[in-house]
Amino acid sequence: MPQPPSDPGVSARDGQGFVDIHAHVLPGFDDGPATMDDAVRMLNLARSAGTAVLVASPHSSPAFAYDRARTESMLDQLRARAPSGLRLVRGCDFHLTFTNVERALVSPGDFAINGRCWLLMELSELTVFSNTGALWQRLEDAGLRIILTHPERNALLRQRFDLVRQWVDEGRCMQITAGSLFGDFGRAARQFALRLLDAGLVQFVASDAHDLSRRPPRLDLAYRWLAERYGESYALRLVAGNPLRAVEGLPLEPDAFRPPEKRSGWLGRLLRRAPRNISPSS
Repeated sequence: MPQPPSDPGVSARDGQGFVDIHAHVLPGFDDGPATMDDAVRMLNLARSAGTAVLVASPHSSPAFAYDRARTESMLDQLRARAPSGLRLVRGCDFHLTFTNVERALVSPGDFAINGRCWLLMELSELTVFSNTGALWQRLEDAGLRIILTHPERNALLRQRFDLVRQWVDEGRCMQITAGSLFGDFGRAARQFALRLLDAGLVQFVASDAHDLSRRPPRLDLAYRWLAERYGESYALRLVAGNPLRAVEGLPLEPDAFRPPEKRSGWLGRLLRRAPRNISPSS
């Protein structure tokens, strides 16, 4: 099981460091950083906060066109300026649209994390298509495995806990946003994130970073919060173990779908109510 980072030069492949599978760090690609300098600052912050592997995942949506060759070209430029010990991997924030599905069926690796099999997928907040399951099945038949991104921030899904559970039971995975644990996306998102965690329906925690301040590329605070609430083993599973398997294109272990052992007593109740209380310098 990977451990929290202690040496900035040690990679997650060596068993140390966080693995952030969802971050918008490519300059000028979407609603992430506007300039190369901003992007490099984000990478430096991610590394200083303990991230060893970061998946650059620009949107593929009606608002933001996705092109694999352009993405890889920018990644090469970023790698040349990235801090030591930070491995950059290509990914995509794939919005569920018919156009995207057709493109992914032709070239699944263009959209998958590290060109392997795991696909970050964002659902509409307006409706759940009646044929969503059929679309997923087509993608899965093409060799892709689905990770639904930030369900806790989707107002529609917050009303459908039963549906989220059904999807996980069917083999899909859930990724919540680190900031949701601290109320960064509102009380309702935080409460639903905790409900999903307590039920064992979350397999990944990622930053979904877009900038340096409001949505920074940090997993250290989330790791510490999760470790206090559920224990270090479970926390590491969400921010290192499962994400690294996704980067390498491996299936998750059975433990990834089991509920955690929540701490009890007055300390557990206190921690469950606690807001973000760890300073960036800690």
